[in-house]
Amino acid sequence: MSSTEMNAVVQKGLDLLDQGAIKQAVEVLEGYWQSNKNLPDSWFYLGDALAEDGRLDDAIARYREGLKLAPEDADALTTLGDMLLEAGNHKESLACYKKVLAIDPKDADALVSIGLVYNTQDRTDEAIAAFKQALELEPDNVFALNALGDALYGQGDVDGAIAAFTKGVELDPEDPAAHFNLGELYYDLEELEEAEDACLEAVRRDPAYSMAYLTLGGICMDQDRTADAIAFFERYLTYEKSPQASDMIAEVKAVIEGLKEELKG
Repeated sequence: MSSTEMNAVVQKGLDLLDQGAIKQAVEVLEGYWQSNKNLPDSWFYLGDALAEDGRLDDAIARYREGLKLAPEDADALTTLGDMLLEAGNHKESLACYKKVLAIDPKDADALVSIGLVYNTQDRTDEAIAAFKQALELEPDNVFALNALGDALYGQGDVDGAIAAFTKGVELDPEDPAAHFNLGELYYDLEELEEAEDACLEAVRRDPAYSMAYLTLGGICMDQDRTADAIAFFERYLTYEKSPQASDMIAEVKAVIEGLKEELKG
């Protein structure tokens, strides 16, 4: 198989992933992997597809094998760290991110990832220190600002959290996550008008940002806007197709049915 043919196969697999045809993408990228096991990217592409298919353990196994061929691949180490964190393997996840940082001590995103693991382990002070260190390296790192805002809010520093999220929005107004985080914070504070504005801005920037529809639906339920709540929850179902979200999808479907019964009554 020529490099041109290999690239075409990979592109077909990636296109299928983008289209949501996950099973077909796995099949295509598995074929590429079978023919190119000496190439680390064959393991990584297949791992990505398996993760999208909800087969997280298999995806992790593929990344581990690929990294034996390319142990200094920072992007692959980061992705493996993310997968391990999702799987609840905090120790190995942290080791991956620390290795990335050892490869490039100025990698601010690696510091943020390290902080996220600390936060998950309730090591909040260490998490905040990592986020602040990342911001010293890159003051405009929105990833770090969003993470810092979450951690500060968890410590009860509402003003600090709002400041971090607001700065993130100012730095990158196109980032839906920055708007959503601000909206979630306002929702927790029961400032519903501000929460709705921020979440609407998130989906305006990215209509497929599914989590914002959940918050918008919750806001509408709190305000007895039942028809609007149904519409937002249905939009969530339109965009959220991840196998990892299956429990939430089922819960939202049940809520929609209950709300529809309320309207009938």
